[in-house]
Amino acid sequence: MLAIFGAVLLATAIGKFVLTITVAFPLHGYTFTRVINVFEWAFATAFSGWAMWIQASQMSHYVAVLDASGVDFRFGSKKNKRDIVFVWDQITAVQHKRSAAGKSYRVVSTDERVVEFTVFTFAHPKKLATQIAKFSNRPIQELKF
Repeated sequence: MLAIFGAVLLATAIGKFVLTITVAFPLHGYTFTRVINVFEWAFATAFSGWAMWIQASQMSHYVAVLDASGVDFRFGSKKNKRDIVFVWDQITAVQHKRSAAGKSYRVVSTDERVVEFTVFTFAHPKKLATQIAKFSNRPIQELKF
């Protein structure tokens, strides 16, 4: 969804740019406030589209693979992959935290490694955390802040 919205916002930004050019060089009715308003909207739309596109391209490479031995988190890009592997018996806690920014989930191991993920990391973080808790025989702990 982020990739679709990012592409739509980038296309909208191009349309706003064309509108900006027509406002900047009109045949009549030229006002400076109108030009500033269109530039603001074009910049905000382009920036939002670009940010969504970057987030979507990053998310497309994030993977969590659950198998018989454990869970393998793969983060990073195609070129720079970063794997973090947890064996099921090494998982000490699966935690859930609510904040003003949203919900996040954490997987903590015996050697103090932590992987935190949100809806901006994986599409269904609650489902993933529930499956990890189920396979590791741990309850999901609620963190209070």
